[in-house]
Amino acid sequence: MDPTDSHDDALANRIMRYASSKSSDLPAFPSDDADSLRSDNEYEEGDEEVEEVEEISEMDLLQHLDASMPPIFLAQELFNEDVDSKSFNVLTADNGNELFHKGYTCLEDVIDPAMIQAVREWGTHMFKTGQMDRASGKHNQEEDPFREGSARGDYTIWVSPGSKFLEQSPALNQCVEWFSKRLHEDLVKLVHLHGQAEYQLAYYPPDSSHYERHRDSFPTNDREDRDQRRITAIVYFNPDWKQGDGGELRIFDKGLGDEEEKQIDIAPKAGHCVLFLSGVMDHAVLPSFNERIALTSWYR
Repeated sequence: MDPTDSHDDALANRIMRYASSKSSDLPAFPSDDADSLRSDNEYEEGDEEVEEVEEISEMDLLQHLDASMPPIFLAQELFNEDVDSKSFNVLTADNGNELFHKGYTCLEDVIDPAMIQAVREWGTHMFKTGQMDRASGKHNQEEDPFREGSARGDYTIWVSPGSKFLEQSPALNQCVEWFSKRLHEDLVKLVHLHGQAEYQLAYYPPDSSHYERHRDSFPTNDREDRDQRRITAIVYFNPDWKQGDGGELRIFDKGLGDEEEKQIDIAPKAGHCVLFLSGVMDHAVLPSFNERIALTSWYR
């Protein structure tokens, strides 16, 4: 599709068109000739036609959607005009430009080292005392039928504002506040958001646990869509991370659709924050050989 064409194309319609294109040809309707019609006596018990359902993976569906329109073009339509970067709290004009043109950007040292250590100790305690859930297979198959359920090896806990867990860890509470206030205030100036967000702390055991290639949402340019995540933000709590510890975030950068895909590996260093467009960037977590802890926020 020519990127100059209208992008006013709801996600549901795009998926339905894809489903229609995968349907097999219907058999020819019988002619008016009565001899061509089957009589009641010709039908036997159990002779009903069985509808065949063709399964498709999330990545296959995304690949098709990306082929019809580079997802970054759609996401760019969600950006606001006349953004005043001088009013940003934590972002810079460069961060805003990178997020718009590349789909991802990074910030350094956004969390105080003492808070990083406190969150790491609390997260490790929660894992070792069995208070975190294994993330693999926990998704709702009915609500999210395309998500792969066995692609990850981390343990997670939801820590949205008001959660009882934030009362247990003042440091984690401050980190969530940074996400929900200072960072969110910047992002809402940059991108059309509805104010909804999710916050999750994830622990990767040092047993080569990883997360296979995936995407956090489907691409959309619909400003009224409240279902699809729009921006993903991740902060890391891994002091003294060194090469060989693993757990890098691998971003698959497809550019504008006509470029060769690039792989960018981002080290999960303490205090670093990665932002990317949820419906645009495929990403993965490489095998972890040291404890890896990260706090993720998804903004809708």
